[in-house]
Parts: sequence; C-alpha cells; structure tokens
Amino acid sequence: MKRIITIIIVLFFTQEMFAQQVYQLTHYMINDFAFNPAVAGSDETFVGKASFRKQWSGIDGAPTTGMVSMHGSLNENKTVGLGAILYSDNTGPLGRTGINLAYAYHLPLADETSLGIGVGANFLSYKINFNELVARDEGDPQFATGDQTKMGADANLGLYLKGANFWAGLSVNQMFASKFTFIGDVESIENSRHIFLGGGVTFNASENLDIAPSLLLKSVGGAGAQFELGARAIVNKNYWAGISYRTEDALAILLGLQLDSSLNLAYSYDITTSDLSNYTSGTHEITVGYNFDFFNRKGTQSVPSDIE
Repeated sequence: MKRIITIIIVLFFTQEMFAQQVYQLTHYMINDFAFNPAVAGSDETFVGKASFRKQWSGIDGAPTTGMVSMHGSLNENKTVGLGAILYSDNTGPLGRTGINLAYAYHLPLADETSLGIGVGANFLSYKINFNELVARDEGDPQFATGDQTKMGADANLGLYLKGANFWAGLSVNQMFASKFTFIGDVESIENSRHIFLGGGVTFNASENLDIAPSLLLKSVGGAGAQFELGARAIVNKNYWAGISYRTEDALAILLGLQLDSSLNLAYSYDITTSDLSNYTSGTHEITVGYNFDFFNRKGTQSVPSDIE
C-alpha cells in the first residue's frame, strides 16, 4: 500500500508539479462550466451543480473532489453572464481548495446560436501535510514537518459556442502558471497550464430517443494530451445512459435522470484500464443539478438544456 501512495505522490507532488492539477470530472458534458468561464450565463436559467468524485476506490490517499457551482445571466437579453465555483481537491498529503469567479459576454449569432467570451479569476490555496511524506534523503530541503499552507491566484480564459442542439468550447486554465514556495526559496509547486477543447451535439433518433455524443481533449503542460469520447442515449428527455472512454485511464458507465422540471441527477462509474486496475475497484462520481428560473425565462419549457 505504501508503494501505491508513493506512486500517487509522484504523480501529484514533484519539485515542479507538471502533472494534472485541475480536477478531473467524468461529467464534463453536463457540467462544462467547471472548465470554461465562457459558459457562464449561456443557459436560460441560473444553473447550480454539486459534484463529488471518489477516484480509485480502495487506494489510500487517492484523489477526492468536491465542487459546488452556480452561473447565470442577470440582464434580460442574456449577453452578460456571471458565475462562481467552490472546490476542494485532495490527494494524499496534498490538498487544494479554491474559488473560481467567472465573467462572460455572449454575442448573439444566427438563429439560436451565440458565442461566449469568458475570463475567470482563480483564488486557491495549497496545503501539504509534510508528516505524511518520507524524504528519500535526510535533510532534503523540500521537506519540513506539520501542515503548511500557501495561497495564490491565477486566471482562466475561454470561448463557448452554443446552438439549439450543439455546444463547443475552448479554454485555458491556470494561464499564468503561478508558483508556490513552501521551503526556503525552493518552488515546491508550479501550476501547469491546462487546455480544454470539447464539444457535443444532440441528434433526434426517434420521437422518444435522442443520441448525444461528446468529445473532450485535455492538454496539460509537460504531460501530453488526453482524449475523452462518449455518447448518451436520452429517452423522453428524462432518462439517459451512456458510456465514455478516457485514454490511458478508464471506461465510464454514465447514468442520469430528470427528477422534475428543475432537478436532475447524474452518476458515473469509471472502470480503471491503466496499471492501477490491480489496486482499485474503480471511480465513483455523482452530480446533482438544479435550474433556478428567477426571471421566468423558460416559460413552459421543462427540460434543462444540459439534458436536451
């Protein structure tokens, strides 16, 4: 077990931390605001999401992520969007918490299509419990004792194209690659730029069935690119099931339902396909969404846009 914990630490905590740092979410297709500030205000309503992800169950110190978000438009013509994300991401001795604030301006294009341009401010803190780390060499300057916390800030940028039955987004997270120093003048952690390029479309297969394929390309500085490709079958716009594949990581089973006109629920189970499959029983993720129609913009429409 100590060997597995060591592997996780190597992945997430090195002298210059170039591994994935922005939280992983299997539900990117129904929660794209989590990665792109330009999504803020793109829906008819205020969209609230609460997500919890338990990665690599059975491995001590494996990543866990909790997140609450809200975004919407305050003006009647929906050109300006605002949003916020509160998150906590923990892996072994390393904890990361923060708040993302987003502003987006949406340019109306032809028909029901709009282009959003968004910026985000990311205020975050890193906490390291050095008592849980074992230095290879005594006196290693990167190691200390007890809990230490450092705070900092970074920024996100994004573009978001949305139509009646499709979406596409491009975003850069942690664009300034901010650095955090824990011991002396040694830069223990350096944020990596994360680039997300994704999209999805919904096809009407029959009167009661829609098919919604989606794709996400993620590129992290120094760690190469990763693809996620999936598809959902949506029945009566109220129930859906699907699969998603993340390269060199996992195959996910996706389930979701619309509980009423505003409340929706999604669950996914990731079957690990990497070498860690010998040590974990998989990854669980649950997302609860609620659409707040403060200004009665939806009228008689009863289905949130993320399930249409």
